[in-house]
Amino acid sequence: MILLNGGVPIAFGGTEEPAAYGELISIGGLGPSVNAKLSSTIAEILQTKLYIDSSRFYIKFYDSEVNLRFLYSLFYVYMTLNAGEFDAFILI
Repeated sequence: MILLNGGVPIAFGGTEEPAAYGELISIGGLGPSVNAKLSSTIAEILQTKLYIDSSRFYIKFYDSEVNLRFLYSLFYVYMTLNAGEFDAFILI
């Protein structure tokens, strides 16, 4: 699932040039080699689709076990989307 919220002011590296921040949460399967591949793929998408340089984004990786807290987080995201706070929603 990817949530995009455009038009939010963000300062990164001391400037307000286009930048991105993301949190990637997985239920198992993350690790250094997987994270590197995901970072590379995300960097390419940000560069080609949103014109954000690969040096101007930050991703937090979380490897989570299935638990109620995680499920509550998903429910919150679902409810937030229904409230119209995000510009896009992609389930992958």
